[in-house]
Amino acid sequence: MKLEHTERLLKRFDYSYQRNNQLLVIKMDFSQRVAIDFSNTEKIVITDQLTGWNFLTGIFNMSIKNAILFNVIGGIVLSLIVAFYNLTLGIILFFGGMIWVSLWSTYYLSKSENLKHILINWND
Repeated sequence: MKLEHTERLLKRFDYSYQRNNQLLVIKMDFSQRVAIDFSNTEKIVITDQLTGWNFLTGIFNMSIKNAILFNVIGGIVLSLIVAFYNLTLGIILFFGGMIWVSLWSTYYLSKSENLKHILINWND
């Protein structure tokens, strides 16, 4: 995978991206970013991140996997607190939150993994 080839692909398919030396940051929908680090010729690192104002982390910046963990733990804690006062509402809140996290996590992960797959196959 080469930086120039990747840039051509991104331009060809009208992706919004920023180049900072050997780092490409691709801006995707709903505050999602995919960063490709070309600084090490032996190993190219592709990472994903959710930036502020997204549907999983709110205003916090973190990776998708950390956002899933953050939401599951937060959902469990919040549901337990609510369940002490109203068990039915706590259960509804838990399952509603887990459905929300599952749907948005699936969306973000599929977009990220699809882009990674396209970039890897294009550059081979």
